Amino acid sequence: MLAAGLLFLLNCDGSSPTAPGDTPRPLPARFGLTGSAASTEADGTKVSCRMDLIFELGPNPRSSPGVLEYDGVHGGHLERTVLDAAGNGISLVPDVHGAVVVRSIAPNRVEIEIPVNAGAEGRFWRELSLLAGVFAGGDTAEGAWLCAPFDIDSGGWVDTRYTAPGTWTLVALP
Repeated sequence: MLAAGLLFLLNCDGSSPTAPGDTPRPLPARFGLTGSAASTEADGTKVSCRMDLIFELGPNPRSSPGVLEYDGVHGGHLERTVLDAAGNGISLVPDVHGAVVVRSIAPNRVEIEIPVNAGAEGRFWRELSLLAGVFAGGDTAEGAWLCAPFDIDSGGWVDTRYTAPGTWTLVALP
Protein backbone atom coordinates (compact mmCIF):
# COMPACT_ATOMS: atom_id res chain seq x y z
CA MET A 1 0.00 0.00 0.00
CA LEU A 2 2.86 2.39 0.81
CA ALA A 3 4.44 1.63 -2.58
CA ALA A 4 1.18 2.54 -4.32
CA GLY A 5 1.10 5.80 -2.38
CA LEU A 6 4.66 6.56 -3.40
CA LEU A 7 3.86 5.94 -7.06
CA PHE A 8 1.02 8.43 -6.73
CA LEU A 9 3.44 11.03 -5.40
CA LEU A 10 5.91 10.75 -8.29
CA ASN A 11 5.70 11.50 -11.98
CA CYS A 12 7.16 8.96 -14.40
CA ASP A 13 10.48 10.83 -14.42
CA GLY A 14 10.69 10.67 -10.60
CA SER A 15 9.83 14.32 -10.02
CA SER A 16 7.02 15.37 -7.71
CA PRO A 17 3.81 16.50 -9.43
CA THR A 18 2.89 20.10 -8.70
CA ALA A 19 0.71 22.62 -10.44
CA PRO A 20 2.28 25.82 -11.74
CA GLY A 21 2.56 28.34 -8.94
CA ASP A 22 2.09 25.78 -6.14
CA THR A 23 4.15 26.77 -3.14
CA PRO A 24 5.12 24.17 -0.55
CA ARG A 25 4.32 25.01 3.05
CA PRO A 26 7.26 25.75 5.35
CA LEU A 27 7.60 23.02 7.98
CA PRO A 28 7.89 23.63 11.72
CA ALA A 29 11.44 23.41 13.12
CA ARG A 30 10.25 20.75 15.61
CA PHE A 31 7.46 18.27 15.28
CA GLY A 32 6.28 15.08 16.90
CA LEU A 33 5.10 12.00 15.09
CA THR A 34 2.96 9.43 16.87
CA GLY A 35 1.46 6.35 15.36
CA SER A 36 -0.17 3.05 16.12
CA ALA A 37 -0.87 -0.15 14.23
CA ALA A 38 -2.72 -3.34 15.15
CA SER A 39 -4.00 -6.58 13.72
CA THR A 40 -5.49 -9.85 14.90
CA GLU A 41 -4.57 -12.84 12.74
CA ALA A 42 -6.69 -15.90 11.89
CA ASP A 43 -4.68 -18.04 14.37
CA GLY A 44 -5.42 -15.58 17.20
CA THR A 45 -2.02 -13.86 17.11
CA LYS A 46 -2.28 -10.18 18.02
CA VAL A 47 0.18 -7.58 16.74
CA SER A 48 0.34 -4.07 18.16
CA CYS A 49 2.82 -1.32 17.35
CA ARG A 50 3.46 2.24 18.45
CA MET A 51 5.84 4.99 17.48
CA ASP A 52 6.63 8.19 19.32
CA LEU A 53 9.26 10.29 17.55
CA ILE A 54 10.49 13.88 17.65
CA PHE A 55 12.03 15.58 14.62
CA GLU A 56 14.22 18.69 14.56
CA LEU A 57 14.85 20.32 11.20
CA GLY A 58 17.62 22.65 10.08
CA PRO A 59 16.73 26.28 9.33
CA ASN A 60 17.75 26.42 5.66
CA PRO A 61 15.74 24.09 3.41
CA ARG A 62 16.74 23.39 -0.17
CA SER A 63 14.14 24.72 -2.57
CA SER A 64 13.09 23.42 -5.97
CA PRO A 65 9.81 23.97 -7.84
CA GLY A 66 7.03 22.81 -5.52
CA VAL A 67 9.37 21.27 -2.91
CA LEU A 68 11.15 22.38 0.26
CA GLU A 69 13.66 19.78 1.51
CA TYR A 70 15.00 19.92 5.06
CA ASP A 71 17.85 18.02 6.70
CA GLY A 72 17.47 17.19 10.36
CA VAL A 73 17.54 14.57 13.08
CA HIS A 74 14.95 12.41 14.77
CA GLY A 75 14.77 10.42 17.96
CA GLY A 76 12.33 8.57 20.14
CA HIS A 77 11.06 5.06 20.55
CA LEU A 78 9.17 2.42 18.65
CA GLU A 79 7.34 -0.62 19.98
CA ARG A 80 6.21 -3.89 18.41
CA THR A 81 4.42 -6.60 20.38
CA VAL A 82 3.42 -9.99 18.96
CA LEU A 83 1.37 -12.29 21.21
CA ASP A 84 -0.06 -15.70 20.28
CA ALA A 85 -3.61 -16.72 21.22
CA ALA A 86 -2.41 -17.85 24.67
CA GLY A 87 -0.73 -14.48 25.35
CA ASN A 88 2.86 -15.68 24.84
CA GLY A 89 5.19 -13.69 22.64
CA ILE A 90 7.67 -10.91 22.26
CA SER A 91 7.73 -7.16 22.75
CA LEU A 92 10.59 -5.05 21.41
CA VAL A 93 11.00 -1.36 22.26
CA PRO A 94 14.02 0.14 20.49
CA ASP A 95 15.10 3.71 21.07
CA VAL A 96 16.17 5.40 17.84
CA HIS A 97 18.15 8.46 16.79
CA GLY A 98 19.51 9.48 13.42
CA ALA A 99 19.52 11.68 10.36
CA VAL A 100 16.34 12.49 8.47
CA VAL A 101 15.34 14.30 5.28
CA VAL A 102 11.87 15.83 5.29
CA ARG A 103 10.16 17.21 2.20
CA SER A 104 7.22 19.58 2.02
CA ILE A 105 5.60 19.03 -1.38
CA ALA A 106 3.08 21.55 -2.69
CA PRO A 107 0.32 21.97 -2.02
CA ASN A 108 -0.14 19.84 1.13
CA ARG A 109 2.03 16.69 1.20
CA VAL A 110 4.95 15.68 3.40
CA GLU A 111 7.57 12.94 3.03
CA ILE A 112 9.78 11.83 5.90
CA GLU A 113 12.83 9.86 4.79
CA ILE A 114 15.09 8.03 7.24
CA PRO A 115 18.00 7.12 4.94
CA VAL A 116 19.69 4.56 7.20
CA ASN A 117 16.51 2.44 7.23
CA ALA A 118 16.39 1.97 3.45
CA GLY A 119 19.11 -0.71 3.45
CA ALA A 120 18.32 -2.29 6.82
CA GLU A 121 18.06 -6.07 7.18
CA GLY A 122 14.65 -6.24 8.86
CA ARG A 123 11.39 -5.31 7.15
CA PHE A 124 10.41 -3.36 10.27
CA TRP A 125 13.11 -0.78 9.58
CA ARG A 126 12.69 -0.73 5.79
CA GLU A 127 8.97 0.05 6.16
CA LEU A 128 9.98 3.10 8.21
CA SER A 129 12.47 4.39 5.63
CA LEU A 130 9.86 6.62 3.95
CA LEU A 131 6.62 7.89 5.46
CA ALA A 132 4.32 9.87 3.18
CA GLY A 133 1.36 11.90 4.37
CA VAL A 134 -0.96 14.82 3.82
CA PHE A 135 -1.53 17.95 5.89
CA ALA A 136 -5.05 17.73 7.30
CA GLY A 137 -5.12 21.33 8.48
CA GLY A 138 -2.75 23.76 10.11
CA ASP A 139 0.52 22.09 11.09
CA THR A 140 -1.03 18.62 11.45
CA ALA A 141 -0.34 15.88 8.89
CA GLU A 142 -1.55 12.30 8.71
CA GLY A 143 -0.40 9.18 6.91
CA ALA A 144 -0.44 5.40 6.86
CA TRP A 145 2.34 2.96 7.73
CA LEU A 146 2.87 -0.77 7.88
CA CYS A 147 4.34 -2.27 11.04
CA ALA A 148 6.34 -5.19 9.67
CA PRO A 149 8.28 -7.91 11.51
CA PHE A 150 11.77 -7.35 12.87
CA ASP A 151 12.68 -10.56 10.96
CA ILE A 152 14.42 -12.21 13.90
CA ASP A 153 14.45 -15.88 14.88
CA SER A 154 17.16 -16.41 17.46
CA GLY A 155 17.33 -17.83 20.96
CA GLY A 156 13.58 -18.20 21.26
CA TRP A 157 12.91 -14.67 20.03
CA VAL A 158 10.74 -14.99 16.93
CA ASP A 159 9.17 -12.17 14.90
CA THR A 160 8.99 -13.15 11.24
CA ARG A 161 5.38 -13.42 10.09
CA TYR A 162 2.79 -10.75 10.66
CA THR A 163 2.31 -7.15 9.57
CA ALA A 164 -0.12 -4.63 11.01
CA PRO A 165 -1.56 -1.61 9.19
CA GLY A 166 -1.55 1.67 11.04
CA THR A 167 -1.76 5.42 10.91
CA TRP A 168 0.45 8.24 12.13
CA THR A 169 -0.05 11.91 12.98
CA LEU A 170 2.50 14.72 12.79
CA VAL A 171 2.03 17.80 14.99
CA ALA A 172 4.13 20.93 15.40
CA LEU A 173 5.98 21.27 18.71
CA PRO A 174 7.03 24.49 20.43
